[in-house]
Amino acid sequence: MRILPSLLLATMLVAVQVGPCRADDEPRIISDRFTISASASVSERRFSTLVAARAEAIDYALGAILEGAGAYIHIEFARASDASYLLTYPAAYDPVRHALTFRRALLDSLNYNVTPWAKAYWPYYRTEGLRELIPAIEVIDNALWMAHLQEAAHRKGISWPHPECSSLDAAKRLGCEMLVAGAEASLHPPPMFNSNRLDMLWPESLRELRGRSWRRSDTAYRDVQRLGGLLLLRSLVAEFGLPRALQYIAQTPFHIEGDNVRVSALHYQEQARLALTVSAIN
Repeated sequence: MRILPSLLLATMLVAVQVGPCRADDEPRIISDRFTISASASVSERRFSTLVAARAEAIDYALGAILEGAGAYIHIEFARASDASYLLTYPAAYDPVRHALTFRRALLDSLNYNVTPWAKAYWPYYRTEGLRELIPAIEVIDNALWMAHLQEAAHRKGISWPHPECSSLDAAKRLGCEMLVAGAEASLHPPPMFNSNRLDMLWPESLRELRGRSWRRSDTAYRDVQRLGGLLLLRSLVAEFGLPRALQYIAQTPFHIEGDNVRVSALHYQEQARLALTVSAIN
């Protein structure tokens, strides 16, 4: 996945307004974490079972997610004619209602049983061609991770991505984008890059970077954004696990102080270690 579409996806995954269930349409429990409408079709139940299977695969491979999401997360499907239809992206999460909404059109891509490929997290990303063959699994994974991030942020009374991602201040925007990009890059097998080049990935002078490359499409900017963001999270993930590291960044914006990314990143990591060591995550 490329960073810009992913960042837009993160920005899009906000509350979706859907009316409450009718009295005769009480939710049906499909796992210890998810419910669907009692009137759900066979294909909707099959897709929801796949969502539950991917959540279990993530729990087993990387650690428990969505633990603070309430008793259940309700899975919904939106048709093109619905007011809640997702015009741009295939999934959205509402942390207020604990509701995960998918485009109903996704059901058409799963006209055969793909559960065997969904039960383990990493093989899906490491098996050549599997992501192209079953793209719906990646859509589900993205939605689950985004729900995890948004739930953590919501418990702190803030949103994910943080508002700074749309700031006109370049330093504020870059710090936010680094967290979003680092989170995205941490979800898949890591790219190969020279992590020793801190002068490039964590520049000590944003003024110098502005002089060389400041447009989001420029390679130098994207390297700081994505690889610098991955480097910011990597040691925290190694020490505390991906779910807890993502909870922390969702609840704690990254601020670049004094135009110095390197000093700011090291301070952010130090504060994160202190907080995570004492389990200071609500």
